[in-house]
Amino acid sequence: MRACSVLFLLALLAFGSGVAPASAKLLALIVGNDTYQEVPPLQTAVNDAQAMRQALQRAGFTVTLVENGTKRQISRAMATVEGAISPGDTVLFHYSGHGVEIDGQNWLLPVDIPTATEGEAGLIKDESFNAADIIERFRSKGARQVVAILDACRNNPFAQSGTRALPATRGLARMEADGGVFIMFSAGSKQEALDRLSPGDSEKTSVFVRSFLPLLERQDLTLIDMAKETQEKVRTLARSAGREQVPAYYDGIVGRVTLTGELPVARTAVQTSPVAPAASSLGNSQSENLFWQSIQGSSDPAMFQAYLDQVQGGTFSGTYKALAQIKLAGLQPKSEPQTAPKPISPSPPSTQQAVLPAPVAPKTEARNDDVKACDEAAADPRDPDRPKDVAGVNVTLAGAQTAVATCSKAIASPGAPRRLYYQLARAYGQSSQDALALVQLQKAAGLGHGIALYELAGRYLAGRGVAKDAVKALSLYYKAIDGNYAPAISRIAWMYANGLGASRDYRKAAAIYELGVKAKEPTAYSGLGLLYFKGQGVTKDIGKACDLFRQGASAGDADAAGNLNAKCPPG
Repeated sequence: MRACSVLFLLALLAFGSGVAPASAKLLALIVGNDTYQEVPPLQTAVNDAQAMRQALQRAGFTVTLVENGTKRQISRAMATVEGAISPGDTVLFHYSGHGVEIDGQNWLLPVDIPTATEGEAGLIKDESFNAADIIERFRSKGARQVVAILDACRNNPFAQSGTRALPATRGLARMEADGGVFIMFSAGSKQEALDRLSPGDSEKTSVFVRSFLPLLERQDLTLIDMAKETQEKVRTLARSAGREQVPAYYDGIVGRVTLTGELPVARTAVQTSPVAPAASSLGNSQSENLFWQSIQGSSDPAMFQAYLDQVQGGTFSGTYKALAQIKLAGLQPKSEPQTAPKPISPSPPSTQQAVLPAPVAPKTEARNDDVKACDEAAADPRDPDRPKDVAGVNVTLAGAQTAVATCSKAIASPGAPRRLYYQLARAYGQSSQDALALVQLQKAAGLGHGIALYELAGRYLAGRGVAKDAVKALSLYYKAIDGNYAPAISRIAWMYANGLGASRDYRKAAAIYELGVKAKEPTAYSGLGLLYFKGQGVTKDIGKACDLFRQGASAGDADAAGNLNAKCPPG
């Protein structure tokens, strides 16, 4: 315990003083193009780039700047940044200049781009840069976070009077962001980004950049916070000129992080000393965030145990409890038996946002006769809250009325356990009183009961008794994890795989299923196996898929057994 307390203090001191991990760098490539040689010039792109460079340097980035870059100059700058990337770095790419959408892809134009007419789209592709390819190049080097800011939503530069123009459209095509990527456009789909509000506008930067810059160094704002505030500012300015411009963003980063990849600091926090004050003086939120950021990449199990000890002692609220338990379980020696962890809630800022801490053993509690009677009549065998000496039952129609009566009486007991509300909901449901079942289910869910949250999520997904809402369902599945109900991990992964409640993301689904498999959650094997079988989010591998089906079937999962029989040869 003493060692854990020491680790806790060291971690707070390290991050309270603003010391970042030595291996993590902040790198930026900024391109601003005004003086195009064969297509119409722009007014503010170079000014935008210069302003961005100054702000990013103040924020700690090492900046590579290209002004009025030819294709070769931009290519060399990209190679320079690529060569500097190490795993775990944050990379920002800002482009201000002409860009066009061709065949659903976005192409960024160097100043030596040639003119083109109808039928010459291939020429433009050969002489420009595919925005998605630039992002992927940086990501493939191991960057932990790639932020792309594209101020290129301008009119088609190839539209010329008296000629048949290249069929490129105004604005950029929407882009998929996943795997640690955040993309922001200066304008929405098919909108034009404004350089100036009027001919007399004295501002040197574009409407987008002048709105975004004041937020760039704010460490209390997440990337999404910045995007939302920028949207509001840009729209207000554009409407003042009778125009419509609302920046778009695409978020593929799990968790709440700032532009520099760190956790946001509390807006009211003021630090006057380079040494972190005691945890209690920082307030739970900031001290907890500082500590978690300091240990999240550690391979030392004592660090995660130190965090859990602080949660147990009341110093921390437990925001990252689920993820800490996952990390701790993953660092245990392979020879030791591990209890199944559970998926985490959405708040932790980690790309491994998906699985579960080890279920907590039911506490020994003083149960009166009413509580015991409710347990005997309606306890769910799957319920992690169920007392050890209660086996659980399948509520039958014949026993439903007795269960309703006993559990209704039990919930009136002082300090009634949350499981009793769920058990009453089971009883009402079996007796075909769905509206009453829903009321009790919502009460149990409000108290954080895992299966109640899981069942309520299913109702929102299907629209049963409540308005259909997949986003709400996904949120509830995440919350079910804090109630120690491990099957929620597979539902979360399944929803990402099917684009329900969030953008379809096979890679994220695979990562979440993978964590479930590592946690030995039976329902995860079949879902991950199907992704390998189809090659969705992972490299297609029929052998691995069948092996996963086999493991899931052995763990008792019916879906895995069915897939094994249907898709894999015997033996």
